[in-house]
Amino acid sequence: MSKPLRGTAIITGGNGSLGSEVAIAIAKAEPFVHLLLLARDIRSDSVKALLERIRLVGPRSVEVAKVDLASFNSIVSFTQNTVERVRTKEIPPVMLLVNAAAVASYVADPVTQDGYDPVYQINCIAPFLLTVSLLEAFRAGDGTPDGGARVINVGCSAMSSGSLDYFDDTDPDKGLKAPGTPLSAKEGNARFGSSKLIMSAAMYALRRSLVLTGNISLNIYTLDPGGMTGASHLTADVPLSVRMAHQTRSSLRPFLRVFSKSAINKTSVPAKVIAKVAFQRETVELWGRERYYILDSEYEAGSVIPTLRDPPQMDALLKKMLRQVEIGVKGMGSPDSRISRVTR
Repeated sequence: MSKPLRGTAIITGGNGSLGSEVAIAIAKAEPFVHLLLLARDIRSDSVKALLERIRLVGPRSVEVAKVDLASFNSIVSFTQNTVERVRTKEIPPVMLLVNAAAVASYVADPVTQDGYDPVYQINCIAPFLLTVSLLEAFRAGDGTPDGGARVINVGCSAMSSGSLDYFDDTDPDKGLKAPGTPLSAKEGNARFGSSKLIMSAAMYALRRSLVLTGNISLNIYTLDPGGMTGASHLTADVPLSVRMAHQTRSSLRPFLRVFSKSAINKTSVPAKVIAKVAFQRETVELWGRERYYILDSEYEAGSVIPTLRDPPQMDALLKKMLRQVEIGVKGMGSPDSRISRVTR
């Protein structure tokens, strides 16, 4: 490729159902963007199949990195290496991070090695830690309408069933369930929705802090891909009602599409929207807004996530998230200065 690469796009869950389609969509639309795909198993058949699909698109700069989102150590090791590679110009600055990876579980799971519910850590803490730890690798704004880097967080309608305090161990009646204990469909959805809600709110809080400090031009927003067909990340112990609902939505997809384009789609549909939103030209007015997308429909984020209208609660949430990832951030070197820049 004779033309120099203009930036790096990182996609979590790069070999997953949605992440792989996002990679393909970007490869087709942005031939001079370096694709850095994150996967837990880089030797899996899904990774091999994805790389072959990208090769069929044409000459592209692409690599797959092994990252376990359930491990602070794995994330920090990756981000340290990525920041250094940007510094030495081995890869271009990071211009995009798409947090596409997610996991849902309908059984009580043992906590991760870092001490957190795995659904919470993978869906919420990991994207936040990745973003904070990659700040030095993001491209600084250059004053042009499309200057600056972007973080797109994949949301979902289940956020409406979530709460900001779901994972707080402050409810004496909630109790800890033994690992393997089945959860009802309602509780499993609340668990997943809460992880996505907290992630989105915390990311908007981070964006506000970065805007105030003015040290880096980084825009952060959430995109709800709507219902999707394809492989699910749900565990094998999904309640029958949830499995039946998923199967029914899949079989009704052609009919639902008549009434709503966002009802049920192949993953390639939201993937193309993500690729479009990620690289669309910006204006100063657009850059200043907190945006939330449902497919390609744009909304004011505060109208979808009401807590964004409560500044004290947002500040408390940001500080809480920074405390929770402190062990990971400390591994990045000079953590005190980084945290002070974010929270000042």
